[in-house]
Amino acid sequence: MKPVHHPLIYMKRLNKPTPHTNRRDSMLQYLSVKNFAILENIEVEFQSGMTALTGETGAGKSLLIDAIGLLLGDRASADVVRTGAEHCEIKGLFTQLATPARAALEALGMDASDGECMITRQISASSANTIRINRTPVTLQDLRSLTQHLADIHSQHDTKRLINPDTYLSLVDLFDPALRPLKETYRHDRHNYLEALRSYQTLKDSRQEQLDQHEFQVFQLEELNKYQLEAEEEEAIDHELESLRNFDTIFQSLKDVTTLLNDQEALENIYDASRKLKELARYDALHETLGARTESAYYELDDVRETLLSQLETLDFDPKRLEWLETRKHTLDTLKRKYRRTLPELIAFRDSLAQELDVFEQFDETLQKHADALRKEHEKLCTSSRVLTAKRQEVAGRIEQRLVEVLGALALKDTQFSIHFNEVNIDDIESERPFLASGTDGVDFLLSTNIGEPLKPLSKVASGGELSRIMLALKALLVAKMQLSLVIFDEIDTGVSGYVAGQVAEKIRSIASTTQVIAITHLPQVAAKADHHYFIYKDSDTTRTRAHIEMLDREGRIRALAEMMSADVITEHALKSAQSLLDK
Repeated sequence: MKPVHHPLIYMKRLNKPTPHTNRRDSMLQYLSVKNFAILENIEVEFQSGMTALTGETGAGKSLLIDAIGLLLGDRASADVVRTGAEHCEIKGLFTQLATPARAALEALGMDASDGECMITRQISASSANTIRINRTPVTLQDLRSLTQHLADIHSQHDTKRLINPDTYLSLVDLFDPALRPLKETYRHDRHNYLEALRSYQTLKDSRQEQLDQHEFQVFQLEELNKYQLEAEEEEAIDHELESLRNFDTIFQSLKDVTTLLNDQEALENIYDASRKLKELARYDALHETLGARTESAYYELDDVRETLLSQLETLDFDPKRLEWLETRKHTLDTLKRKYRRTLPELIAFRDSLAQELDVFEQFDETLQKHADALRKEHEKLCTSSRVLTAKRQEVAGRIEQRLVEVLGALALKDTQFSIHFNEVNIDDIESERPFLASGTDGVDFLLSTNIGEPLKPLSKVASGGELSRIMLALKALLVAKMQLSLVIFDEIDTGVSGYVAGQVAEKIRSIASTTQVIAITHLPQVAAKADHHYFIYKDSDTTRTRAHIEMLDREGRIRALAEMMSADVITEHALKSAQSLLDK
C-alpha cells in the first residue's frame, strides 16, 4: 500500500510559513539532489516548523539526510555517485539567515544583505569535486565555517556518542559562547608553554651531554696546561738536542779551528798582504779594492777567532740538560700521539677546551633563565586553565539543572544528572600531559533514573531509550542558544514507545517552535506532531532503482500513520486511531 501522493511544486517560495510562536524564519527552503545513489532526481521545497520524513527501511530517508550532510561539509566519496553518472549534485537554499550565519558569510567576503545563501556541492566520479556558496567557489573549510551556524544533524551515531565519555567535554562547551575566548586564551598560553618547555628540555638535555663530557674535558685541559706548551719550543728543543748529542765532535772541531786561527804568523801574513795591495793602488784601482777586502778578511778572521775562544771558554756539557730535553721531547711526542695532533694543533685544542669550559661555567645561568621563563609560562597556563575550568563548571551546573527539567518532561521525572569534573594535577612544571588541546578537564556524565539509586556513569547505566531522551534534551537546550536555521533528527526517538513516545514528540515539536526541524521517524506519535509530512519510497524497473519523495495531505498522513501503527493490513481501527492522533 502507498499513501496518496501529491506532486511537489518546485522552486516556489512560500508566501507564509506555518505560524509558530517566537520562531525564527531562518530555514532550509529548497533542496535538490541529483544522481546521489538511488536519489536520481529529488527536489523538495521545505517549510518552516516541524517536518516528518517517513518511509520503509531502505527507501532513502537516511540518504536524503546524508545529502544534506554533504551540503553542511561532510567529507565526500565518489562512491555516492549514481552508477552511470559523471557526477552527483546537491543544492540547498537557506533563507532568512540569523546573525551568526550572516557574519560568517561576510567573513568569506560575500554579500549577506538578502539573508540568503545557496550552497552547491558537485561530487565527481573521476575528477575534482567543487563547492560553491552563492556561485562562488569555496574550500571545504570555508563551507564548514558557514554551516556550523546553519544546521545541526543528529544521527543515530550521535546518540551512541553518549556512551563515550571522550565526547562529553565538547558537548559542555557548546552550551555557552563565553567559553570560546577562554579556550582561545588557554590554547595561546598552552602554545607558549610548550615552546618554553621544548626549549628548556633541549637545553637541559644538552647540559646532560656536556656533563657527561665535562670531567674528561677538565682532565684534558689540566694535562695540557700542566706541560705549558709553547708554539716554537719543539724546533728549539730539536736544535739543542742535536748540539748536546754531538758535544764531543763539536767541541773538538771548534778547538781545532781555534788552534788554526791562533796562528799569529798566518794572520800577520794576511795583514801584510793587505798593506802591500794598498801600496799598489796608485797603479791600479783594483789593487785598492783587493787590499780592502784582504784587510776585511783579516779583521773578520780575528773576530771569528775571538768568538770561538769565548765560546770554548763557556761551552760546557750538561748531562742534566740533555736528560731534561730528551724527557721534554718524549713528552711532546707522547702528547702528539695521544691526541693525534701536531704541537700547534695541541695548543689550539687546549685553548678551545678552555673556551668550552668557560661556556659550561655560564651554562647553569642560561639554563636557569630558561627555567624561569618556563615557570612563568606554566603559571600563565595554569591560570587560564583554572579560569576555563571554573567557567565550565558554572556552565555544567546550569546544564544539570535545565537538563533535569527537560528530562522530567520526557518521562524521566525521578532523574538525577550530574556532570563530574575529574581532578587533574597540573603542578608539575615539566609535565605537558595534563595540558590537552581542549584543556585540563576530564568530565563524566553521571545518571540515576530511580529514587534511591546512586549516580553512576551514564555510559554504564543508561538504556537505549534513556540515551535517546537525554540526547534530545541536550539538543533542546543547545538549539535555544545556537540560532540555527535547521535541526535534523535521524531517529532520535529510537528505543521509546507509548506514552514516552508522545512526550518525545512534544519535545521535538517544541524545538520546532523556534527552529526548523526535520525528523526521520518510525513512530506515529512523532510524525503526527509534524506540521508537514513527507513520505519517501522507492521503486524499480528492470534495470534501476529510484527513490521518490512526496508531501502528504491530510488523508495521506492518516493512512501513513495507520500503516505505522499496523503490523500488516491497515484496519479501520488503525485509521481512526491515526486520525485521532493527528487531531490531538
